[in-house]
Amino acid sequence: MIKEFALDPDAITSSYREFCYFTEKFGVSQGRVISAFPKKWRKLVCDSALREHKGKVEFSKIVERLNKFGSDIVFDTSRPSGDGSQTWIDRALVEHARKPFAAIISATVVDHPDVLLKDEIDEENPRFKAARQCAIPRTAQALIGCAEFLIRHAKIIKLVDPHFDPTKPRYQRPLEQICSLLPGSKAIVEIHRSDEIANDELIRRFQQSVFMLPSGVKMQLHIYEKAQMHNRFIITESGGLIYGVGLSDNEDGGGAPDEEVTLMETAVKNTRWNDYSKASPIAIWP
Repeated sequence: MIKEFALDPDAITSSYREFCYFTEKFGVSQGRVISAFPKKWRKLVCDSALREHKGKVEFSKIVERLNKFGSDIVFDTSRPSGDGSQTWIDRALVEHARKPFAAIISATVVDHPDVLLKDEIDEENPRFKAARQCAIPRTAQALIGCAEFLIRHAKIIKLVDPHFDPTKPRYQRPLEQICSLLPGSKAIVEIHRSDEIANDELIRRFQQSVFMLPSGVKMQLHIYEKAQMHNRFIITESGGLIYGVGLSDNEDGGGAPDEEVTLMETAVKNTRWNDYSKASPIAIWP
């Protein structure tokens, strides 16, 4: 649901207006992020802007706006920076061959099917177009697949569902799917659910799912009054998704066959992140 693009610094610095035109299309809530490739991508943008606008107000405006970008816009997926002696586009093509981007956006024409010229970019370009809301089947793979990009790169993953119960297969399968994305991670998986079941019993039930956790991954259980909870979310520090039905699948039948998943606007994500960062966990594993 979220596309990662390699963006040529020279493609966005010819003017402040062009800089805004391109960058306002990015952000987790937009379904697109700019890859922090290479790691000094921001510096390369500054260098490019300086070449174009040295001594002009235009340069200061670009840098000021660039400095406001959060990790939800320029997203670090821990890619290597490549050979610094090569041009940006050559480094991007090498990295794309190793681990593909959704596309590479270039300032100049490049004869490669996955490279888009900056002048080709608009919301209708199929390579650039992103979905901010999806209708999906309620399978564990589809439910978690929408959040895969965020989960793989998260430090904290908040699963918010008032009825989350890993002893029930319809919740167990999505949790297993999440854990399958976390080998080598040091992430914390936080479960936020209601108090409709006694704490001791909930702890006993969640204890049974600890075997799913990859080495280094922790799980926390947070409890709220039932009346305080309704909506269902997956939230990480970089973004979030809203689930209409919930974080349970329908692979055994008997429930709604489909689900609507929506990317959270940044302000909403920040509010919900804060809402579900107040309660101390009643249990931590391992």
